[in-house]
Amino acid sequence: MLNMSELALKMLEWEAKRRELDALTAEIQAAVKTIGRTQTVGNVRASYSKGRRTFDYQRAGQVASEVIIAACTTPRVDWRQVCQMADITDVPFALSAPSVTVKLLDAA
Repeated sequence: MLNMSELALKMLEWEAKRRELDALTAEIQAAVKTIGRTQTVGNVRASYSKGRRTFDYQRAGQVASEVIIAACTTPRVDWRQVCQMADITDVPFALSAPSVTVKLLDAA
């Protein structure tokens, strides 16, 4: 068991190493974002995600008929269903920023 002085030293060591690893992770993430593809080296994987699309079904569905909108209201309007029933395929969307997750793979 560690005494209080040893514990304090371990915690300070952990802080320094954590800051170092956070900086290294940020460098890896920036490089992989530039490459634009997941990279695996040894047991380390940096997974690239180009961002998620968020669809604005409500804005697209506003042009649907009152009958369709009423049919999709129970008690709130299901705008995705409105778009499907009205055959609206041109639904605007927003794209989130790309991201990279760095993880250690299981060494089996």
